[in-house]
Amino acid sequence: MKNGKKFFLVGIDGMSPKIMKRFLSEGSMPNVARLISNGVFSKAVPSLPVFTPTNWATISTGATSGTHGVFLWGTHSAGESLEEDHFDECMTSTVCKAEYLWEAALRQGKKSVLLNYIGYPSGLDGIYHVDWFYGPNRDYFGLATSCVYNIPANGRGKDTKWEKWTDPWSEDGVVTIDIVFKNNYGKRTFRLKREETESGEGVILEYDGGMTRLVEGRWSDWLYFDCLGGRATVRWKILPRETTNNDIAMRIYRSSIYVDSDFCSPEAIGRELCANIGPYINDDVGKLYVAGIIDRDTFLEEARYKIGWIAKCFNFMASNYGISLFFLHWHYVDTLQHSFLGFADRTGGDYRGIEVEKKAVEMLREGYALADELVGKLLPIAGADDAFVVVSDHGNIPNHHRVSLYNLFIEKGWSKIDVSEGVPKVDIPSSKVFVNLSHVYLNVKGRDPDGVIEPEDYLSFREEVRSAILSIRDPDSGLSPFASVFRKEEAEAVGLWGNGIGDIVLVFDRGYVWSGSEVVSLGEKRIVWKTGGANHGPQPPTAETEFSSNFATFVASGPGIKKGYERKHSIFLTDVVPVACRLIGIDTPSQCEGSVPKDIFDGNSVRMSHAGAKAKYAVRTKAIVAPTGFKGDVTDEDQ
Repeated sequence: MKNGKKFFLVGIDGMSPKIMKRFLSEGSMPNVARLISNGVFSKAVPSLPVFTPTNWATISTGATSGTHGVFLWGTHSAGESLEEDHFDECMTSTVCKAEYLWEAALRQGKKSVLLNYIGYPSGLDGIYHVDWFYGPNRDYFGLATSCVYNIPANGRGKDTKWEKWTDPWSEDGVVTIDIVFKNNYGKRTFRLKREETESGEGVILEYDGGMTRLVEGRWSDWLYFDCLGGRATVRWKILPRETTNNDIAMRIYRSSIYVDSDFCSPEAIGRELCANIGPYINDDVGKLYVAGIIDRDTFLEEARYKIGWIAKCFNFMASNYGISLFFLHWHYVDTLQHSFLGFADRTGGDYRGIEVEKKAVEMLREGYALADELVGKLLPIAGADDAFVVVSDHGNIPNHHRVSLYNLFIEKGWSKIDVSEGVPKVDIPSSKVFVNLSHVYLNVKGRDPDGVIEPEDYLSFREEVRSAILSIRDPDSGLSPFASVFRKEEAEAVGLWGNGIGDIVLVFDRGYVWSGSEVVSLGEKRIVWKTGGANHGPQPPTAETEFSSNFATFVASGPGIKKGYERKHSIFLTDVVPVACRLIGIDTPSQCEGSVPKDIFDGNSVRMSHAGAKAKYAVRTKAIVAPTGFKGDVTDEDQ
């Protein structure tokens, strides 16, 4: 089979195959439709638990959760404090115990670029990181995240996000903004001055590096200033007047701020990219749009600028660095679904009727169409002999009930909550049980630093805890909120093992979601109650409603791949790496556990027909009489 020269993996976080097919049928995703017509489409089963870090690790290594070790929103090892889950390291190479695809490719002479992706830092020549996927709507390198400043009609300014106006409008019509950078990297002062223009009121923006004029509905030029040994960039826009109200005279959007020397590895790549294709921004504008803080046009302009930047980046790296493998993570679809799927899907616990449903579906359609635009920008970079994969880490399912295990455990006297610092926190030295999302840990002497339970009581107490969990009932339906409640050793059947997983591992049933100790701070004593929103992590990877599912999406084209083929049953996300390796002709990573679904390649069928084979044995017509006199166990040999 001919191998692809280059390999592209476009990761669309949260893309549900069921929702995607709906929008494909409407014609809202023409680029993905074209990709499928030249390739294959399949649902994919995510690894348990269905967390974002877990499944990007699976997609990137071909390993199951127990093997790569990212089985929490991070990881845990026996002997660490029960609170330690390495949350801030959850996307890094430091917590992943399996070899990545790009590492295996480099061993075989192929270079990779990863844009807003996991698996950093690499420390290897030939692997280039452009920004990091630090977490959903979290950025690592940005000096300041994007925000909107409100200028009230009374002249006193206030922002809708983090930075604050330092002064109200002065007598000469000037307001000062101090943008305080993250991580104590200092601050930068911008001064805004009112200016009457022929088109209406505008603003002169001054800063140490110069000045520019802001006019309603138009972007400023990119502004540059020195910081951290490089050049920082920012742009501004006065938002349309219709987005204001009687109390607000003007609203001004500011982009995220990055330094060209501080978001890539190696650092010189960032300077080259910004000099050749323009300043870099992250994707946090999406959360402002979802929250209703900015208007649609401003959001789409920022989103399309970033999509164009991604395509230019891949083109530049292909032309100048001999890159063979391209990896991208794009998160906006998941952000949308957490916020709107519960209104679009009638099984949601906070479903609000048909009019709200229509608006929610339109928001989802717009987000999926943007994902399609992203694919459309990248497809021309791939040649006829290249391999192209679009994949998601999971889908999403509406929540309808929330479950607080801590309220149960407090009731039983097994956990205590400390509120002395104002924020509820589990008092581990006084607790027998600790919960981290889908994992329930017992606090055992000799294993855990603040152990309470005697080792000889471990098994009996675990059964007591497990029985209590199994006894929980949804007061609205009488059903259990859990699809499975595994003992630690049983979880190996679903790909979870290792000394750091929970003593009890939970899979919530469809529509149920966890809740932590924050419920206690509200004075709640309920264990199960109605809720809204949407989720993926707690629930089975195969959870499904008429509208959506928790399955991941897999679309692939390339040398030897069938054209226009839709698989009737799913692959597993562990299979993505083996497919990629077959497409580009390299060996799989060292800990890869997936396999190649051969039916997606030319010359293979999903099922073998034996219709023409002759029966080797005659069909029995005589009744079988069971012999008598057997003692002990009766097996199938006895029948």
